Amino acid sequence: MQANNLAYAIDPALLARQEARRRSMETLLNCYCREVAEPQGQLHVGPLFGQSDWPQSVQMALRNSGSNTGGSVMHIRLPLSGARLLTVVEQASVTGNYRYRSPFYCKAPAKPWDLLDWEGLAGMLLRELSLQTDTPRNDELMQQIRDSVNVTAAVLQSSRPGPFAADPLQAFIESEQSLVFGHPFHPAPKSRQGVSYDDMLRYSPEIGAKFPLHYFAVRREYLLQQSVLDTPCDQIIAEQAPDGLAVDDDYALIPTHPWQARYLLEHASVAQAIRTDRIRDLGPQGKAYYPTSSIRTLFHPENPYFYKGSLNIRITNCVRKNAVYELEGALQVTRIMRELMPVLQQQFPGVRVLEEPAFISVDLMQNDEQLDREVTEGFGMILRRSFNEVLHPGVTPLLAGALFGNHLHGEQRMRELLAQMGQRRSLPPEEAAEQWFSRYVAEVMYPVLHCYFAHGVIFEPHLQNVVIGVASGEPRQVFLRDFEGVKLVSERFSEQQLQHVTPRTRAALWYSNELGWNRIAYCLFVNNFCEAISQIGAGSPRLQHRLWSVVRHHLHNYQTQHGDAHSMLRIKALLDGEPFPGKSNLLNRFFKRADRATTYLPVANPLGMIAEDKAWN
Repeated sequence: MQANNLAYAIDPALLARQEARRRSMETLLNCYCREVAEPQGQLHVGPLFGQSDWPQSVQMALRNSGSNTGGSVMHIRLPLSGARLLTVVEQASVTGNYRYRSPFYCKAPAKPWDLLDWEGLAGMLLRELSLQTDTPRNDELMQQIRDSVNVTAAVLQSSRPGPFAADPLQAFIESEQSLVFGHPFHPAPKSRQGVSYDDMLRYSPEIGAKFPLHYFAVRREYLLQQSVLDTPCDQIIAEQAPDGLAVDDDYALIPTHPWQARYLLEHASVAQAIRTDRIRDLGPQGKAYYPTSSIRTLFHPENPYFYKGSLNIRITNCVRKNAVYELEGALQVTRIMRELMPVLQQQFPGVRVLEEPAFISVDLMQNDEQLDREVTEGFGMILRRSFNEVLHPGVTPLLAGALFGNHLHGEQRMRELLAQMGQRRSLPPEEAAEQWFSRYVAEVMYPVLHCYFAHGVIFEPHLQNVVIGVASGEPRQVFLRDFEGVKLVSERFSEQQLQHVTPRTRAALWYSNELGWNRIAYCLFVNNFCEAISQIGAGSPRLQHRLWSVVRHHLHNYQTQHGDAHSMLRIKALLDGEPFPGKSNLLNRFFKRADRATTYLPVANPLGMIAEDKAWN
């Protein structure tokens, strides 16, 4: 019996499920604290009254927290349901980046404290939101959370964390495929709706997936494509196609993700086009490609382009298909960035933008707007430049999310990089951390702010859109990517300047100055720097304070060297402590809002708490 219990205790599948459920509770509580409890004054972190009835594990967690972090009790009131939630966190966090140190408990009215599982916590929080907003229960969100837990458990069971490979592009693949837990402030960070469990295992990057592309041949009169290059998109694809895969001159090749190929083959219009030989199904062909962290963007080290295809699958917030306005928008942003990049790189030599210079799709011209759009979106694919010609010798590209947004796995990777840099420069650990982070902030923040303030171009530098080029452990380059999230300030770009695109595409590209700033400030300071500081400064409030001083220093420096009157107003507000805009992922999913209609809530800004004369230097 004892041996059976021991085997049960170390069963990998059980341990993976337990860890997935625990992490789901943490991310869900992260969201609720930041978006609901903190703004409404229902959150308290610190010593509380009534300690005599606290669960024993809470008291033990406080005693075992250690002198470095102390440990604090997190207490949340759910006023309309009358319940209270309790857990232990490592320390109070101004920005809501908590680290949890005990199980989660609930106390309903007139009942003792009760241990919560993930379903209990999710059910309580969603019920409280329903009561607060007079909104019906959101069963879809509950299912998304359940799906996210199941995917995370499968990933944990299959993942093999370890140092990145020595080969730069293999290390890049490993970083893209290492996001075990996903977004730390999303209620369902690993949700993938519309796929079977087996397909999830077969195609998910976190499982280490690789697979051949599924090719179609399309008669040229039904081809929809554009390119800002000297070479048309179909020719580029043909040059990268598998050896021996040739088609008649009347046809062009279009590769798709195997998941998407199944959707397309089941679409009535595509099936009819295959029967009439307008489209030919060539099946899986050639060498294996690697899905990156976005799942639908595919990479092979020998191909000079990433293939960003469509997936008619809801991944976290959105169905990931390439609408025509997104195809056109990618090329328009590429045109603009080609004009800006020579000057931008003179000012900020470490930045590179992975342009998206071509797209391809299918228009069957059936005179049915809905069916035609479904086919065009279903085949839509964007070519994104890879690292050849832009990666400096000796530099390894690593996804920022693999270092900062990846919980304990990211911490371990960061320790490896910092140790490498510290050893090479003979620096003590905290000094190495400050210098590493200072290099990173300078590389990513300056060009992003300058594109917005000087040129009206809005990047989204969140953790999956930033790739860090490191050499000897140190940041040397930054690569910005994904033009789907790049927008243009409407006050800066007229219709005449956007004459290459349709009115629908212009409307999708245009953002107001205010909305553009919210997107940049959220992605840069909340999604990126808050997570980086939380990871690099884990367990050390002093180091975290110093890292925020690094950010403050670089904001001063940017304004001094590159700023103008517009940037001065924004940067002064940040330095004075104006709250950061935080994206409300939980409320967006709860109200089933489109991602474009997202709302922003204030997130406390530590920069205002750092005295002027203590700015990092």
